[in-house]
Amino acid sequence: MTTLYYLNNYKKYKLGLHDELEKIIEELNRLYQRRTDLRIEDLGAIDDVDDPEACDDVDDPEVVGLEDDQAKIIEQLLDSSISRRTVLSIVGTGGLGKTTLAQKVYNSDKLEGQFDCRAWQSISQTYNLNELLREILYKVKPQMKNKNPRVTDRDLSVKLKNYFLSGKRYLIILDDVWDINLWGQLKMALPEMYNASRVIITTRSLDVAKAADCNTKPYKLRYLSDTEGRDLLFRKAFQQHDVQPENYPHLLDVAERLTKKCGGLPLALVVLGGILTRRDRNYTAWNTLYESIDWHNEDGIQCSRVLARSYEDLPRYLKNCFLYLAAFPEDYHISGEHVTRMWMAEEFVPKDGAGTIEYRVERCLEELVQRCLIQVIKKSWNGNCKYCNMHDLLRDLAITKAKEEDFFTVFSKDGEDVNQLPAIKPRRAALQYNRDGVYSENTISLLCFGVSTLNYSGLISQLRVLTLQSVSMTGFITMTRFTETQWTKGLVHLRYLGLRDCMIPKDFFKKFSFYNLETIDLKGSNSPEGTIVLDFLIPTLKHVYGNWDFDFRLKWNEHTNLQTLDHVRIQIDQIVELACCINLHTLMILFKEDKDYQGSVSQLLKREIRDPQMWQNFKAVLRGTEQLVYFGILQLNIDMWLYFDGTTDLPCHGKIQKLCLRGFWNIRDVPSVEMFPPNLTKLELIRSYLKEDPMPILEKLPSLRILILSYNSYVGTELICSTGGFLNLEKLSLICLQDLCHWDIKEGAMPILRRLKIDRCQLLNALPELQKVPTLQELVVNRPSRKLRESMQGDKDLHKINHIPFVRRER
Repeated sequence: MTTLYYLNNYKKYKLGLHDELEKIIEELNRLYQRRTDLRIEDLGAIDDVDDPEACDDVDDPEVVGLEDDQAKIIEQLLDSSISRRTVLSIVGTGGLGKTTLAQKVYNSDKLEGQFDCRAWQSISQTYNLNELLREILYKVKPQMKNKNPRVTDRDLSVKLKNYFLSGKRYLIILDDVWDINLWGQLKMALPEMYNASRVIITTRSLDVAKAADCNTKPYKLRYLSDTEGRDLLFRKAFQQHDVQPENYPHLLDVAERLTKKCGGLPLALVVLGGILTRRDRNYTAWNTLYESIDWHNEDGIQCSRVLARSYEDLPRYLKNCFLYLAAFPEDYHISGEHVTRMWMAEEFVPKDGAGTIEYRVERCLEELVQRCLIQVIKKSWNGNCKYCNMHDLLRDLAITKAKEEDFFTVFSKDGEDVNQLPAIKPRRAALQYNRDGVYSENTISLLCFGVSTLNYSGLISQLRVLTLQSVSMTGFITMTRFTETQWTKGLVHLRYLGLRDCMIPKDFFKKFSFYNLETIDLKGSNSPEGTIVLDFLIPTLKHVYGNWDFDFRLKWNEHTNLQTLDHVRIQIDQIVELACCINLHTLMILFKEDKDYQGSVSQLLKREIRDPQMWQNFKAVLRGTEQLVYFGILQLNIDMWLYFDGTTDLPCHGKIQKLCLRGFWNIRDVPSVEMFPPNLTKLELIRSYLKEDPMPILEKLPSLRILILSYNSYVGTELICSTGGFLNLEKLSLICLQDLCHWDIKEGAMPILRRLKIDRCQLLNALPELQKVPTLQELVVNRPSRKLRESMQGDKDLHKINHIPFVRRER
């Protein structure tokens, strides 16, 4: 982004520069234009728009009975008498709390300043070593993720060992290891420097633990005591952390019997508590549940029985939603928004009921969370589930039940169903990571993740849901066996089309007719043949998720059912057509820069602004939209201004909760507080080039919880956060504010701030007095200036410098 910075601020630097510097800048301009022509974009800019870190973390998981275990493991990690790299294994059966314990250790305040870098990595039963090393490298050195070209497989071990971990004391956690050979392959990339570096492995296998480090005694997790188990059961049943079982004497006897039957297994107690949330809080209701579960089992551990009962306790529509989750790979981060769109396409949720169908499927997801059948990993800006996943045991249950009921056929493990492939004609099929599988004319849902080849036994004309991730679409088209006259009927019943991280041929959308499509997701996909123009007509279309490799030229006035336009690139002259889309709930529009212009830098900056009334025209269109909650404009034309002067005159003014604006503002400072929506929860400004400190205005927004200022959104030198400002702010990110030198936080500012991220603010010489923010839990500083790094040395509050804490990411 340094090149863009000089380009867009050319006038600022021109005065007094000699001819040599003029030539350098002209060369930079040529390189920038070349980069644009080759479509080499600054991925970080778009990544930050929808960064999972911008969302709220979920609450800490239950740790009943694990407090002593946590203290003992931390003591071992910090034992200064052992200088060699040690591998400490946490061993226990599924559902015993291994991940929860490791998580609490990883985030403990007692590890502050003890390690130079840390990384958390979940391990699937089937894993790719190179991808595993790559993920660890990205967590140790986050800026490498967007580096082009990326590190080759051959260089992964060398770079991780000799460049990024060399000389550092590190802590790495490998969660849920199954393969006894994993550590033998992985340790070659982790240097042994006798500086007390540590590795933690969570595993169900004692053999895995011994193979990793025969000189360190594995830490075996115990089952909960009866009292601990009872307390956990009450917490989950009452959905309260401070519930006192003694206050409910009429439930104590049956609660103790339920607890004892769970054998002290936390997962069984959590799921059983989820069932009890739906029962009356009386003896009869709880005792009926106790008597209705088949508890008979030799070892007294009843987890599988409890899990099975939790499934049987679901209404039919929720059973379908739960079984559908079996399609996703192990440890996969399932997007809550997109899986609910798939449920809509399958018509799982009854059509009758209060609210829109979107609202009802979201409530289904929330109900599965409340019943403890899925885990929320990340919450979105509005508190909804952004990403979720399933515990291994619950996922196994879903796969088993899906197979028993002929609901879903999942191809994931080596040898699984391979010999039966010719005979299988699955109603729904999921193919995971280069596994063989089939689909046929009977298949109504096909989900493929990282699959390079597909076997087929017929046409796909019945498909309602098609989700392909990291798949070559050329191969897919080749294998669909349509004649020219059949193409138009190929996907006529399709309602959900998800193409993430795929290579899509330019003619793909012309091969099929999507008469009933409701959702299309193209995030992360592109075409080897350049920008794809989409100009089809689908009146049923409701939700569109795009990116700037797809140029949408739909007739928007004929798509009146649209509710979501997220990262959709459209032409400026099409703005007026959006007036017919009165049901929009999410509107994030991209305006691409003009690639045709070839002038010099100075001519570019003097170029007459096209259509200075664009923002006013846009607002005139939006005055017909009353349901808008998420609104954003990504102005990508480097010669155009963003005439944002507030949303006061929009009917949706009071409903907008998330606002994202990218582009040059035609004013020096931000508008008044009244110009912003009163219920604004998240605000992101990108490349606004504001010259006046925006904090005096922004800190008065009453509902603001997340603020992101990035990529020269502010080009002044000083930020001041006043006393009593940002009363509800929980997360603040300052990214690439390249002129920022000084930042001051007054006493009483940001009283509930929990997360602070400072990234590439290269002139910032010192951090503000963070002791004035006692609620701060997480600090991330990436690529600080030399002075800032020196000022941070030895500061006990800055233990997470250059480290991104435990954040699970979607594959």
